[in-house]
Amino acid sequence: MISNKKSLLALSVASALALSGCFSDDDDNVVVKPPEPTDPVIVAPETPAALAFAVSGNVVDIDTVDIVAPATIAFFEDGEPASNLVNVNGDAITQIATEDGSYTFTVKEGADVGIVTAVVTADGYFSKSFEIDLSNEDSEATLEAELALVSKSGDEVVEASVSESVANATTASDVTAAAAKGNAGSDVTIPAGVQLRDASGNAVTGTSVSLTVGSADPTSSKISAVLPAGLSADSTTSVKKPVGVSNIVMQDNNGTKIKQFSQEIDVSVSLPVATLAPSGDRTIQTGDLFDVSSNNEDTGKWQSETNKATVGALNAEGTAYKASFKTDHLTFFTLSRSVPICTQGITVNVTGDTVPSSGLYVSMTSADASVSSYLRGGSTSKTVVSASTSARYGISSTASARVVIRDAAGNVWGNASATNAEVPVCDGPISIALANPIQTTVNENVTVRAVCSNDTTVTEVIPGAIVKYRASTTKPFRTAANNGDGTFALSALNGDIASYAVSVDPRISAPFTTSITPDGTDETIDVSVACDTVTGS
Repeated sequence: MISNKKSLLALSVASALALSGCFSDDDDNVVVKPPEPTDPVIVAPETPAALAFAVSGNVVDIDTVDIVAPATIAFFEDGEPASNLVNVNGDAITQIATEDGSYTFTVKEGADVGIVTAVVTADGYFSKSFEIDLSNEDSEATLEAELALVSKSGDEVVEASVSESVANATTASDVTAAAAKGNAGSDVTIPAGVQLRDASGNAVTGTSVSLTVGSADPTSSKISAVLPAGLSADSTTSVKKPVGVSNIVMQDNNGTKIKQFSQEIDVSVSLPVATLAPSGDRTIQTGDLFDVSSNNEDTGKWQSETNKATVGALNAEGTAYKASFKTDHLTFFTLSRSVPICTQGITVNVTGDTVPSSGLYVSMTSADASVSSYLRGGSTSKTVVSASTSARYGISSTASARVVIRDAAGNVWGNASATNAEVPVCDGPISIALANPIQTTVNENVTVRAVCSNDTTVTEVIPGAIVKYRASTTKPFRTAANNGDGTFALSALNGDIASYAVSVDPRISAPFTTSITPDGTDETIDVSVACDTVTGS
């Protein structure tokens, strides 16, 4: 160990100092001179060991798979700020602010953590909560978790905002925000005379407020993509199938969120005429009642609302109804009907080209559910959703989805349907043939080592570094496999491009980014550090 080097050297120096006085030989009184002080010695730095476990991934756009940055990821355990998570240096964290879209964290030593909720926010995107299972069923050192957000500018979503002046935290007149586009639509009205309150029930102090309402097309995959995770997590025989959503955010000019009201306000959601009634045996009609659930975007927790949504009259165009309900608080709302659960889970089997060591993502998208999972290198099968977690992901017995396997950059390796159509996902294993879309694929290792700035001949490998790589600044990073000896495997590189950006966190100095040439030749990345000097003086 490096510490042993220092100890032995210190012992040598101490021995030399102990002999600094002259003394006589017992037999012939010959004077023995003390040894000369040793020359200064540069000692290689002590480097961190590889993390036993880490969670790594990216925040991405669900359609383009481009990175979303900057973004903030807040972590919760059972609705409370996380208390068992740390960064790669062991510092406790409750959130990560990522400037490049990527993130890495781990678990506090000795902590037993199951599922954590990650609430992700980014400008121009709908906020969403994700559930990350830290039990790490694959028992691998790195758990990959992709967090995909929906852009507010997409074709199948809509958002609108209004601003109004207020006095003494009270509305002088009705405040209404309405958003509608295609099949997506929702509106909210705060009646005149309502007091506006923060999450603790205190009256806000601002002189103006902004009210924003958003929704998603319930016939598209966007409704499940914007839906916060865990809507049906506590179910055993059925899941809640969303038929409409409304995301409402209100804040004053001081930036304080308005979460509560002195009396109930009105919310409505647009439902296409083809929406099935709660019974599931016909389409909706005026007077039908849907269950309403709400998700607190500040904690990621779901709760069932007391008030139900009542379906109103058919619109003049004959295309949609409005289902309305009252509430005394603001959050993300969903209207749903109960459907039977998928009791066998979802499994994907792959054939054809081998999954590279950097792994591939399984992406499932539909109005029924949006799920992302990870295929490790060399895998031939993956349980994307187990029977015990079908409720957590809202998978019904009749669920269907587009199932695509792609790499982190978005290159498609396989599709469950030749026409990219939805396929049943609860009817047994889904078979997908893989074909590497990259014409020239190369693999190479990089060695990360510390080099003493005060003596470049003194070096030490850094087995605990975090190494990530990507071909484009718009695409996500892939985490390099740690070989455990200071070398890191960069796999499935596109040999037809000039260079890859490599992000290195040495964990003994500041993170930095460099580049490598994807030609299959192993490379070394040096980290300059100031090393300790030990002398005999």
